[in-house]
Amino acid sequence: MRMTVTDHLEELRWRIIRCIIYIVAASAVSLFFTEQILNIIKFPSKDIIENFLILKPAESIAIYVKTAFFAGLAVAALPVFYELFAFIKPAASKEQNISAIKWVISAFILFISGILFAYFLVLPKAISFLMGLSQGLTGTPSQITLTSYVSFVCALVFCGGIIFQIPLMAYILTKLDLITPKLLAGKRKEAYFALCVAAAVITPTTDAFSMALFVVPMILLYEIGVIISKTVYKKRIVPGGEVYEQKN
Repeated sequence: MRMTVTDHLEELRWRIIRCIIYIVAASAVSLFFTEQILNIIKFPSKDIIENFLILKPAESIAIYVKTAFFAGLAVAALPVFYELFAFIKPAASKEQNISAIKWVISAFILFISGILFAYFLVLPKAISFLMGLSQGLTGTPSQITLTSYVSFVCALVFCGGIIFQIPLMAYILTKLDLITPKLLAGKRKEAYFALCVAAAVITPTTDAFSMALFVVPMILLYEIGVIISKTVYKKRIVPGGEVYEQKN
């Protein structure tokens, strides 16, 4: 039975509501572990920033809430990915043989990999560079508020989790016959420019150094996406079950 536009919108509404419930519930649980989470967030700056500032009496509450919210987003990523892919899956035909569970697991693994990449490789270099630049301008060790630091770290690591979805998006869009490897390869220059713009938008700072730390892996992930798209595009399963090679 085909669903109408109204049915799709109703399904989308309930999936969004469930995603919000997942995030709120995970954030509520994370409130009990905010001190441990804050220690993890502050760890990359332990040799760079000696002390953090709190400028307003109620700022500590905002820090707890913000930390719990970002932690809740990370914890709830798995069911949120499921809701997303379960909504997309009906768009695929039976011959396209798409498994929402495989999508969800792959997306979650890539998301965590991106977070770890940003946390261990990008974040320490970005903090060191930016704080060193600030000290060079002022001539004294710079200080930063804890709420600004938490926002910076969380935004940076979540950007890492998002950009690591590029290969999976290439796989899915190729499976759905929305893109081809020839299109990805032919529009490589335009794609690189779009990735630079995207890096400038999603990077929580405006300096070229932090942007470059994301642009390089984004380009590498794009090229991996091209390879994955070629692999998916060449081998298709026809209704009779025969595997055939499809030329560009």
